[in-house]
Parts: sequence; C-alpha cells; structure tokens
Amino acid sequence: ELKRRGQPPVVINRVRRKIEWLKGLEVKQRTDPKAFPRTPQHQDDAESITDAIRFVCDKEDWDGKRSEVYDNFLVEGFGGAEVVHEQNARGEVDVKINVYPWDRLFYDPHSRRNDFSDARYKGAVLWMDQEDFERDYPDEWEGIATQYGVNDDTYDDRPRDIWFDQQRKRVRVILIWYRKDSMWHWCKFIKGAKLDEGESPYVDEDGQSECPLIMVAAYVDRENQRYGLMRDMFDPQDEINKRRSKALHSINSRQTYGIKGAVDSVAAMKRELAKPDGHVEINAEAFEDAARIGQRPFEVIPTNDQTAGQFQLLQEAKMEIDMLGANSALEGEVGESTSGRAVLARQQGGMIEIAALNDKLHQFTREVYRQIWMRIKQFWREEKWVRVTDDEANARFVGLNRPITLGEQLGQMPPEQAQMIAVQMGLRPGDPRLQMQVGVQNEVSQIDVDIVLEEVPDRVTLEGEVFEALLKYGPQIPPAVLIEADPTLPSKKKEKLLELMQAPPQPSPSEQLDMAGKEAALFETQAKTQKLQAEAAATYPLAGAF
Repeated sequence: ELKRRGQPPVVINRVRRKIEWLKGLEVKQRTDPKAFPRTPQHQDDAESITDAIRFVCDKEDWDGKRSEVYDNFLVEGFGGAEVVHEQNARGEVDVKINVYPWDRLFYDPHSRRNDFSDARYKGAVLWMDQEDFERDYPDEWEGIATQYGVNDDTYDDRPRDIWFDQQRKRVRVILIWYRKDSMWHWCKFIKGAKLDEGESPYVDEDGQSECPLIMVAAYVDRENQRYGLMRDMFDPQDEINKRRSKALHSINSRQTYGIKGAVDSVAAMKRELAKPDGHVEINAEAFEDAARIGQRPFEVIPTNDQTAGQFQLLQEAKMEIDMLGANSALEGEVGESTSGRAVLARQQGGMIEIAALNDKLHQFTREVYRQIWMRIKQFWREEKWVRVTDDEANARFVGLNRPITLGEQLGQMPPEQAQMIAVQMGLRPGDPRLQMQVGVQNEVSQIDVDIVLEEVPDRVTLEGEVFEALLKYGPQIPPAVLIEADPTLPSKKKEKLLELMQAPPQPSPSEQLDMAGKEAALFETQAKTQKLQAEAAATYPLAGAF
C-alpha cells in the first residue's frame, strides 16, 4: 500500500530482536536436573537417578527440544513435548522425548489452565509416509480414499489435502489422549478408520494413570485461546513502521500554495522541490497579481510541526515495545556503573515482568524431568549402564539394576565380618555359592526421589561484587577463600581445585635428587650396620642369649 502511494516502506523488525533475546536468555538459564531422596535409605541411590535422568536428556537432546517448545511458547502461545518409551533393536527400553510443532497439537477447547491439566483430551497430528504407514498398519493403506476440497489447512505440512497427500503419498494420522473414568486412554485413527487404541501404559508416583503429552501455554484469553508474548508486540511494531515511513515521507515532501499561473507546471515544481538541488521558476506576471491582492505569489508551507509530531509518536512507540518482554535494564543497557549492586538491582527489577513466563517454563521443564523419571522407574527392569561425562578428565559409568553376587557383597564388607560369615557358611575359594545373586544395586523400581531444578538468569550477582572486593586485599586473602568466592567457577571445579590445594606439594627435580641421595646414604649406612651385627654374632654366638 505504501508503494502504491509512493511512500518509502520502512520495516524495522524489533519484535524478532525481543523474541531472540528471550530465547537467548532461555539458553543461558539451562540447568541439569537433580534428584533428592525422600527417605534416608535412598541417599546413595538418588545420585544414580540424577545420572540416569541426565543421560536420557543428553541422549534425546532435551536442551534443543526445550528451546523449540519455548519458541512456540513465545510466538504462537503454546507448545508441548511427549515423554514415552520405545524398544530399540537390542531389545532394551529407551525413554524418548518427542516434540510437536504448535500447529500439530490440539486440545480441549474448554481447558483454561496454562498447563492444560484440566483438559479432557490432548492430541497431535502426524503425517506418515506410505512406507512407514504400511509397516505399522499393512492392511489399512489399500482402503484409504483420497479426500479433496477441504479448506482447513491448520495441521497440514503444506500438502493440498487435509487427510491425504497424493503427491508425496502421505496420510494424516491423529493421535489423541483422552480421559475416561479417571483413566487416560489413547487412540490412533485416520478419516473413517480406527487404527489402534488402548489404556495409557504410563502411571505417576501413586500408580494413577497418566498422559505423557505435556503442554504449556503463555497466556489464555477469555475465549480460552492461547497466545504468546509476540501478540502484544504487533500494534507497537506496526506503529513504529508507520511512523517511521510517515516521517520519512514528510521530510521528502513539500506543501505549497500560490497564485494560479505562478508556475508553468505544478507537477514539474513538485519534482524540483523533491530534489536536493531543485530550482523552481516563478512567472513574473504572478508578482503583479500578488501585489494587488497583498500576498506572495508562491510559498512553501512549513511542516516542521507535523514531522516533529511523527518523531515524537515514533519514540513513544519504541518505548512501548521496549518495555515488553526484556526491558533495557534487563538487557544491560543501563550505561556505565561501577556498582555491581546497582546493576543487580536494575536487572532484578527487569526480571519481574518476565518472571511469570519463566515460572511456566520452569514448571513445564520440571514436569518433563518427572515423567522421564517415571518412565525409567516403570520400564527399566534389566541391568543398564549409564555413561556420565560430568568429569572432563574421564567418564564414569553408573550401573542400574545391577545384580550383586555373594562374593561382591562379602568384598564390600570389613575383612573380619566377611571372614566370620565365610566360616559360618563354610565357604571355600572357588565355591559356586560365591556367584549366587543376593541383591540388586540401584534398583530403580524401589527408589523414591524428588526431582528439583534451579534456574537463574545469567547476570551480575552479589557474589561477583563480593569476589571483586576480596581481590582488592591481594595476598592477604588465602587462595582457598578466593576459589570458594569466585561465582564464575562451577561447584565441581571448585572442589577439584580445593583438593589439589590440600594435596601435599610435589618436590622440585633438584629436591628429588637430594632426597634420592639421602635415601641412598641411609640405605648404605643400614647395610653396614647389618653387616657388623652379623659379624659380631658369628664371633660371639652366645652374646644374644643375655
């Protein structure tokens, strides 16, 4: 429309900057889950469960998938992930995290809660290629009829038909989870045919039926429609583009008035005024006519007030959109400041506006972690080894559901107790009973834990200010205190550095040579002493009797 009017269309996308900043903040806030025991006897097992949950998250690239959900959460208004189990080629059970784009999800329209916990049904739209569909449902493909003429294109992957894509030979499959008689059920169907159905195989901590599809919404309006933070930015963004284009058009345009015939061509005059070096010629006769009526023959009307008004409204529109989501204080655009406490105070104030959004993401993430643990507890029955890479020097392996033999159990006991039990049982070396299974280590089905995670924004903290204050004291502060106060060091790094500091110092090469020389001299002296004692004993054989 602006091009049609001859106005320069100026589009400055400030919405993308705001959304990308919030997505970057989510990346900075990524943390790992941690399991805490509910009972004292599960103290040691909780660490193994922490490693198992982190193993699943790393294998399924949960950080990347959470960012996809958060993108839909901010822009379209809602997103979701599904935590299910799947049997691999080796016959083992893997925990899978499936993420569906927002336009593949549907839900109970009467649901009002942000976490969809009051929804009677939730589901996802799947598009399956002919090869995959025939592998899972070999008897259904021949009966699928091509459907045409449907205008709804909300859930399609841009095919022409809603139920069947003839060009790529794909069929639309609906997976729905619905609640019936306090039990969750599932069903897969296509148009006109049911493919499969059953009760939900998943349960929670109390053994109650559970839906594995976890969804979260940013905001819910009075009509129960979900929307994201981006919707509030539409009007300010449109106004910014309009005001900027209008101001630029006003600067490049001139309004004039004059006596008829003052210029030969009004259009030519307009073109000249639009040029930086334009020149307008006025007819001499126009001066005589203007003198008789007492006015100028030709004049350019000043529009500075209109242009200034457009710029003022433009600045207000920019301020309005800047206050949405991440404000300037939260983004760190607060000017020079020598006080870390002042920066922290501004950023904490900026975090208040997006605290509700972060809390919803926090609850969604915690629910995913909880359901990962539920899948592990329910389906990991066989012995499983988890590789943990939290140590940069070497990886370690954690065994879950690992059988413990009698020999291993005796080896873990104090020697006196193990010997007493072996005597009581009459055990001998190589006894077959030593290979008998007597227990299971880290049996996940019997472990009871809580899943906790903490998320904090990446910003200047009071700990950083304290650390800077300690540095001013120089060598008066012990190195161990500085390591403990440094907020940039992870906890495991601090522990490793403190262990190295507590270890005895290694001698230098010259000191090692001196120590080796002293040990050789001592050894030589001891050898001479032993030789003299032997000679004395041979000379006086009865001397040792007194």
